[in-house]
Amino acid sequence: MAIDLDHSRGGVSRRPRHGARGILSLLGALLCVPAAADDAVRERMDAATVRVLCMASAGDRLGTGSGFVVGNGSHVVTNWHVVACTAEGGAAAVLLAADREHLIPARVLSYDEHRDLAVLQTDRGLDRPAVHFAPIASVRKLDRVVAYGFPGAADDSSGADMADPSVTSGVVSRIYPRPAAPELPRLIQTDAAINPGNSGGPLYDAFGRVIGVNTQKALTVVETRDAAGARAEGRVPIGEGIGWAVASDEVLPFLERLGIPFRVEPDRVGAFGSLWHREPLVAALLTGLLALSMAGVMLAASRRGRAVVRERVTRVLGGPSPRPAASAAPAATLRTPSLRGLAGPYVGTTLPIAGDGIAIGRDPALAQLVIPLTFAQVSKRHALVGYDVSRRAFTLEDCWSTQGTYVNGAPVPAGQCVTLNPGDRFHLATPAVAFEVLLT
Repeated sequence: MAIDLDHSRGGVSRRPRHGARGILSLLGALLCVPAAADDAVRERMDAATVRVLCMASAGDRLGTGSGFVVGNGSHVVTNWHVVACTAEGGAAAVLLAADREHLIPARVLSYDEHRDLAVLQTDRGLDRPAVHFAPIASVRKLDRVVAYGFPGAADDSSGADMADPSVTSGVVSRIYPRPAAPELPRLIQTDAAINPGNSGGPLYDAFGRVIGVNTQKALTVVETRDAAGARAEGRVPIGEGIGWAVASDEVLPFLERLGIPFRVEPDRVGAFGSLWHREPLVAALLTGLLALSMAGVMLAASRRGRAVVRERVTRVLGGPSPRPAASAAPAATLRTPSLRGLAGPYVGTTLPIAGDGIAIGRDPALAQLVIPLTFAQVSKRHALVGYDVSRRAFTLEDCWSTQGTYVNGAPVPAGQCVTLNPGDRFHLATPAVAFEVLLT
């Protein structure tokens, strides 16, 4: 059986561009390099992981678990079962150091009992960095992972720092499919050692991105006796290296609904990105060589580039200047990629799609095409529609919307980007806000 890992004392995205900027964009996509150096990532992982306490209303039971900082530094994500004592009048707190000054009271801002998730709001800022997330789409079996948290057994060691998280490493053992029951969470199985007290702590990938929330371990309850012969209950493993984490994809809509900002790095880190993470100097050298090679290939592949090369070589050798090339035939008339409103506040309006595309949502700070607040089902930044000139195709990205984006009636996976053809239609949360992409 699987038992939650709380520990108790006393019984308890991007589209490619062209030209020089396009080269840089393409390189970034190929490399998928993390923004921070290895040491900085480790420091952020360490600082973002905090101990979460829950004192029963009678004051006779103190539960301890783990959590991690999100948003602006005054919110913490943990498991609901870690702070469930608050439902019966208990009090939650976050411990940053082993003294009363650093015991920060917190209240449960929101929770989901079925997904075993809770978001806490602390009485004051924690002065800790927020974690970065990666979706389950970026995770593969056998990926390296590290579990951070505060296993209670480690507290029994002499001189243990109550605010210093423990770290264990392992691999992703299994990625579970989405459950048939929509209220249940999607899980990631890992062999990283997690124990009672790890509940609510982050499961990081090898690049310091949270891919899950440590929740359960394969344990069973057995009867034990203390030194005096008194009966008690204890929990022992029923399998080695079997633990589960709630996937980060379950956390992100939670934060979206609460208006808590978060950072998602959706790309899977490739072999080159892994090299950059381990050996940044070597990777930087290879990146420079790759950039020069690509620039040379692009120059040699175009008629103008070959003409420039011939002219420079002729000047160096002192020969006559080449004759100007004949004027190229007029280019065919280009059609403009456009977005047309089919229903809602922009019905009948046609807008050209250029540059980085058009973000659609209710928040003017996050979207270029602003939907009125009366359309409450639409998220603050709901979707991003663009046009990929190199592929001559439209793109539509769901920006982790709360109630989904639908293309021709079919849902777009949360946080994913899909390709559209001219004439395809999509709506945001409700058919009352609908659009069509076309070439005009």
